[in-house]
Amino acid sequence: MRVAAKRIAMADKSLAKRTSSTPSAAAGGSSTPSASTTPFQWRNIAIIVGVLGVAWLTALATGSKIFLVVVGVITVTVLGLLGYVYRWYTKQRDMMELLKTANLSPQARKEALAKLQSASGADKDVMNLVARAQLEAQEDPEKALTTLESIDMKKAPAMIADDVRAFRAQLYLMLGRPSEARPLADEINVKNAQQPEARGMMAATVAQTWARTGKHKEALELLQTIKPDDAEYGQARMPLLMARVYACFAGGQLENVKRDLGALVRQDPNLLAVFVNPKGKAPPQLQKIAKDVLQRSPEARKLAMQNAPRSQRRMR
Repeated sequence: MRVAAKRIAMADKSLAKRTSSTPSAAAGGSSTPSASTTPFQWRNIAIIVGVLGVAWLTALATGSKIFLVVVGVITVTVLGLLGYVYRWYTKQRDMMELLKTANLSPQARKEALAKLQSASGADKDVMNLVARAQLEAQEDPEKALTTLESIDMKKAPAMIADDVRAFRAQLYLMLGRPSEARPLADEINVKNAQQPEARGMMAATVAQTWARTGKHKEALELLQTIKPDDAEYGQARMPLLMARVYACFAGGQLENVKRDLGALVRQDPNLLAVFVNPKGKAPPQLQKIAKDVLQRSPEARKLAMQNAPRSQRRMR
């Protein structure tokens, strides 16, 4: 048992290092706030244009000046709104392309950060600040959090407001500060996320926050509406399982805790680092259960052996 514990401890060091730069893994959410947005829907635009066309034909047919004025005002308003949405979408698309490029190497990330920081109005542009925080989080979560905290949520576009709240909450969770994530989680409307995977990620963040701050019943109720094993939730499965671990633990459902920890360790032993690493501030009993699951896991022992120095491998 001592040998197994030593191996697990060796693995935990590498796990903690790897997860410290991955907010989504540590907090049970997505570090890509724009993930819940949807592509520009040209089909919907065609429908809107069609409706406006019918309205104009009807107005012209009636010859009513009042009707013509009303339709004209509606048309100008709709076109203005569509223009805003299109500009926002193209800006988001360009930002996502920049983030993809930034992930190619540390140097590319540094260059992308410099580009974002030098952009006009960078400190007031919500999307710019979010993109910077995503890149900063990979090396310095505290700095990323400071960047997000500078965003005036009253001025954040409604389309990404919940995503920004979720990202910030994820960082608080990762840094062991769930009480600061709570006000953000309480404001998030999970149903607003249109894509299933994004909705799962957001639900995981909200549920974990609630579970760790005295609302485990509400967390369990939320998680009952989103099943981690449903294929449509994709990469949200692991964050949802993490959230359910916290919720079940808070509710005293220890067998369910062990079941979900087992599912996590079979997927990747790294995922349990957020429970056993003291920086994550998981309750002592939960840390103990997670360590026990790790010690009994063939996957964790295999990972520990891979990370052990060659001399120690030969001795074994």
